[in-house]
Parts: sequence; C-alpha cells; structure tokens
Amino acid sequence: MGLFGDLVDAAGDVAGAVGGAVEDAVEGAVDAVGDAVDGVGAVVEDIADAVEDIAEGALDGLADLLDDAVDAAGDVFEAFGDLAEEAWDHGTDLVDDAVEAIVDAAEAAWEELEQAATAVAEAIVDAAEAAWEALEAAAEDAWEDLSGAVEEAWDRVEAAADSAWTAAGAAYEWALDAAERALEFLGDLGLAVLEVLKELGACLGGIIVHNLAEADNIVFNLGRSIRPVPEEVRTAAEPFLGDIPYHKAFLMEDAHLSGRYYSDTTDAMTFMNPGIPGLDAGYMIYVHDRIDESTENGLGLAIHELTHVRQYRNFVIEDAFACAYGVGFVASGFDYNGIPLEAEAFAVQDRFLAT
Repeated sequence: MGLFGDLVDAAGDVAGAVGGAVEDAVEGAVDAVGDAVDGVGAVVEDIADAVEDIAEGALDGLADLLDDAVDAAGDVFEAFGDLAEEAWDHGTDLVDDAVEAIVDAAEAAWEELEQAATAVAEAIVDAAEAAWEALEAAAEDAWEDLSGAVEEAWDRVEAAADSAWTAAGAAYEWALDAAERALEFLGDLGLAVLEVLKELGACLGGIIVHNLAEADNIVFNLGRSIRPVPEEVRTAAEPFLGDIPYHKAFLMEDAHLSGRYYSDTTDAMTFMNPGIPGLDAGYMIYVHDRIDESTENGLGLAIHELTHVRQYRNFVIEDAFACAYGVGFVASGFDYNGIPLEAEAFAVQDRFLAT
C-alpha cells in the first residue's frame, strides 16, 4: 500500500482532528451553560441537564458520522490504491488517473464531513439558544418571587417599626403627663424635688470619682511595700477614735496619690477594701511621703486618715461613704475643707495636736 496507505492514514488523522475540535467546542458550550446555571441556582439545574443531554446526543451522532466518513474514505482509498498498484505495472498514465480519482474522492468526503459538522453545530446552537431562553424565563420568575418576598418582608418591618415607635411615643407622653401631675400635686415641694435630683447627681458623681481614684491608686502602686498601722499610732488614736479596726488598716508609703492630680497639698488618701491580691486588708492608707510615728505631725496625719476608717465603718458600704462625700463637696460650694467628712477628720486631728 505504501504511499496510498499513508494517504489513508493522513485522511483519518484529519477527520480525527476535526472530530476532536468539534468535540472540544461542544464540551466548551456545555461547560458554559453549566456555569451559567450554577450562577442562577438550583431552579435551572434541570434545564442544564436537558441541554447537556442534547449536546451529548449530538456529539455521539457526530462521532458516529465521523467514523462512517473515515471508514468510507478508507474504503475509497483502498479501492483506488489497488487500482493504482495494478495500473502501475501498465504505465504512469493510469497512475495519474488513479491519483486524481483519489483526490476527487477525498474532496467529496471532506465536503460531506463539513456539512455534517455544520449541521451538528447548528443543532447544538439551536438547543443552547432554546435552553438559554428557558433559563432567562426561569431566572425572571425566580427574581420576581424574590422581589415579592423582600417587599413583603420590608412591609412587615415597617409596620413593626411604626408600632414600636407609636408605643414608645405613647410611653413618653404618659411619663410626661405623670411627671406633670406629680409636680402639680407636690406644689411647692417641686423645688425640693429638684434639690433631691441635684443631690442624687452629686451622690453619683462622688461614687464615680471615688471608684476611679481607688482604681488609679491600686494600679500605680503595685509592688510597693506595705506595713500595718504602728502600735504608737494606735495608742495615740484610741482616746480620740475609740475602738476601730486598727488591725485591718495598713499603710503604703512613698505612694502615688490620684488626689495630687488636683492638689499638690494632698498628703494621704484612705480607701476601704482595696482588693490587693494576697492581702486581707479592710482599709488601705496611701501616704505620699512617710508617716513618722515619732513626731506629732506624723501621728496627726495618721489619726486624720484613721478618722476616715471610722467613717467607712459607720457607713458600712464604701459607696455610701463616696455618695456622702460627693454630696458634701457640692453642698460646700466645691470647697475641699468644707466637706463634712473632711471637716470631721481635720477636727479630730486638730484636737490631737492641741493636746
């Protein structure tokens, strides 16, 4: 077969290449449709399956057609090959005629192959267009359903918001009416109510400032040395303060004082239940310098702070002490020395120093 066998193989390779190209185009179209379907959602999956079935059926038909065309071309080439070999022995003219016949047969097969491929491609395009139209219709339906659901949900939210706003407005109006009726009932006592409100604000302010100051002292004095109230201080304080819990009071000297943010004359500060880890302290006296219990001034400062310890014990709750401190500060016209709790501590200190 020689030359003619090579021609047959070449024609088969060409047909196979064409078939592979068409197959790739079909698979690409199927993949594109599948990707579009994935984007829309599960609603259109059945349509994608239908398009894929159509494409696969068309692909199978094309493959069969290509096989038949290749087989037919092979039969033609083999027949003319035999004829050409036989004619070769009788002269080159017959060979030329055989070659022309083979070329004509190959051209005819190729035209049939192109027509078949074109028909299959058109069928695939038509199927894809029909599927796309169905896909668009399904997407439009799904979008309309989604839009309707969103609008309905929004309407419900607006209705709920309107109801809540109406209820809030009614409650506010009721509160205003109640307050107005209460003030009318109280008459001149309304002024006293305002004073109470002012004291409540001072009380709250005192608690907030006290807690912030205590936290500041704890944080910035971590790791400093602590010692119990010396026996000399207890002996000097008992005649003026009586039996207070001296054993639960401790001194932290050379300490940071939050009070010195406002006045550099602050020498010491006392807090209840300082919450220092590992120390069961009921009261902590923070001292800016040191307390020298061998001097009257040192003992006087310690007695002043121990007076606050007695005040804490009388109030029982630290916030109650802080509230009274804040109210007293406002009532004194924001005069530190005029705060009743400080005035008492200074009075005890002065009596000690006077003796």
